[in-house]
Amino acid sequence: MSAPWAMPGTGPAQPSTSSTHEDEAATSQPDVGTTDDHLDPPLPPPPVPLRPMTIPDLLDGSFAILKRRPRDVLTLSAAFVVPIQLLSAILLRDVLGAGGFMGTGVGDPTTTVGFEDSGEVTGLGATMTSALIALASLALLTGALAAMVADWYDGVRRPPWTLIKVTMRRAPALIVGVVVVHVLEFVGLVGVVIGAYILMGMLQLVSPIIVAESVGPFRAVRRSMQLTGSKFWRSMGVPALVGLIGAIVGFGFQLIPELVTIVVSDDWNWLIRSSGATLAQLVAAPFTAGVAVLYHLDLRARSEGYDISRRVHERSR
Repeated sequence: MSAPWAMPGTGPAQPSTSSTHEDEAATSQPDVGTTDDHLDPPLPPPPVPLRPMTIPDLLDGSFAILKRRPRDVLTLSAAFVVPIQLLSAILLRDVLGAGGFMGTGVGDPTTTVGFEDSGEVTGLGATMTSALIALASLALLTGALAAMVADWYDGVRRPPWTLIKVTMRRAPALIVGVVVVHVLEFVGLVGVVIGAYILMGMLQLVSPIIVAESVGPFRAVRRSMQLTGSKFWRSMGVPALVGLIGAIVGFGFQLIPELVTIVVSDDWNWLIRSSGATLAQLVAAPFTAGVAVLYHLDLRARSEGYDISRRVHERSR
């Protein structure tokens, strides 16, 4: 039965088909700005292709690690470097206040290295303690960068605090490795002066090996000597170049604080100099560690075909 006639506009309202479709479309649209804000930025390309590397590749690649992932690298560097620098500043307060590392002992006899009174012995002990702690800090940073770079080549990005936890689990092995390496270097220094440098070149990969290959410190020592021994003269040159560039970078960061100490009160010199040293190490330490990490990969690619085996494994997945 048909409905009775009614004047247009007086009948019951009918749902609007167009408005229904618009509402469905609106509810299906993602909430822009709420889904991706928490995500990390895309992972940049690795610092250098995984293959046998030239020495310029090692140096440029180490700087590329910092340039391409500055937040991650500086977070790791700050976690391992800043506490050590603060401790060193406290231990070496008299040395930094008197003449700084550019003029230690000049103008203040209590900061000279000698054995005539307790002040001199304390200054020597503080310097040695600070140096040993700094070596342990560099080993930890190198281990953290080794884990980060290994993930990087795998296309994985773990947050810095996760990398710090991974490194701290390997911290006992890394610290024992530092002790073993420098005991061997000291023996080489006593036996033949140049022997210490040779051992330094042959043992420069101990820290990245401990983390990247998950081995203990003594096996890492043997492994480092095996890898560097396959490219002996090349391994002797890398530490010299790294040390030279690190010294230039450190000098650049510390020059301005040194100039500032000329015009400020002597009571603040130690703080200004320690601030300059901290800034220098935030950049120089990751560079030094990055070269060791990349050199480890380079020697594995040269002597073991590590780059080829990785490509075969990736294609088989």
